[in-house]
Amino acid sequence: MHTIRSSRRVPKVVYFGALCLCSIFMISCDSKSTGPNPSGTLEATEVEIASEISARILEVRKELGDVVKAGDTLVVLDTRLIALQKAQAEATRASLKAQQNVASDAVRQNRESLSLSESTLTRNESLLEQGSITLQQIDELRTKRDVTRSQLSSAQHQLEVLQAEEAKLDATLSVFDRQLEMGAILAPFDGTVTLRNAQPGEMALPGTTLMKIGKVQDIELRVYLSSSDLALVKMGATYPVQVDAFGEEKLQGKVIWISSEAEFTPKNTQTRESRVQLVYAVKLSLDNKDRRLAIGMPAEVILSEN
Repeated sequence: MHTIRSSRRVPKVVYFGALCLCSIFMISCDSKSTGPNPSGTLEATEVEIASEISARILEVRKELGDVVKAGDTLVVLDTRLIALQKAQAEATRASLKAQQNVASDAVRQNRESLSLSESTLTRNESLLEQGSITLQQIDELRTKRDVTRSQLSSAQHQLEVLQAEEAKLDATLSVFDRQLEMGAILAPFDGTVTLRNAQPGEMALPGTTLMKIGKVQDIELRVYLSSSDLALVKMGATYPVQVDAFGEEKLQGKVIWISSEAEFTPKNTQTRESRVQLVYAVKLSLDNKDRRLAIGMPAEVILSEN
């Protein structure tokens, strides 16, 4: 008897497909182990410059992109009306000062008269005991003393009223002085003009943005990491940052802030699935003293090399 053996040969294409699947699986696992390289756009601290008073714009001394120093004049406003109002208040104050001098003289004179009346009354009261003066004369002296005392009190109250009016005018003058200072809008810090929204001849209204100043010398990159990838960064550590505009050149970014609370991925993320994930914001600071970097440039943090 012959034993019949059955043999089946596996086609080569099956081996090739299995090999490809294994390779893809290994590559996928290796990609996950290397971690993410999160990307974002460069940003900087920006301050909106607005007027605190209503006035017409006379000059705009800085253009979009200009570098400014703290204290530089950005916008000049027309404050002539405020100057006239201040002059009017100063004239009123001078008039009050003259009235105060008159009231002070009245206080001094009434104080002297009261002193004389009291001493005369005291002297005549001793004469009454000796019978050298009548009780009616004493009553008249007392009445004169009381009238003088009342006049002194009235003069003192008048002086106090004038002094209070002067203090009120001094406060008004201080307001005018501050408003005159507001006529020159100054740069709050060193930076760059990132927005110019003012023209000579326009009205500057309180709270309306005239300019924006950005601290572009210390530019920042904000990226988002999942909780599982958060361990890849440490506070104060530096990581390579690749800016799209500079090709393969790598800059150094220092981690200056890591959010302590999770949030949903920002809406500008590409896919719906990634937008509903909880992530942690991380902020890195990049040196930009040469001002090569600009707000809005796309950049990527290299947390792991492929």
